[in-house]
Amino acid sequence: MTSEPPRPAATVASPCVGVCSIDRETRFCLGCFRSMEEIAHWSRYDDTKRLDVIEALRQRQTEAGVNRRRVTKRRRLAGSAE
Repeated sequence: MTSEPPRPAATVASPCVGVCSIDRETRFCLGCFRSMEEIAHWSRYDDTKRLDVIEALRQRQTEAGVNRRRVTKRRRLAGSAE
């Protein structure tokens, strides 16, 4: 019986901004622009796949006319601590 070696922990953070609502037309999350499949499988993706998804998100945002990510409460609080 051969077991797979442990995979290194992923280091690319989730693009989730806490606005979890799926657009009925595009089927992408209105907060992070991920598809349901990308959201469901994010924790299983390696860093290469996560970076591919993030690049796709940037393209989706550009196509939707959204050129910046929303600032989450966590990010605002982290910025005020500096």
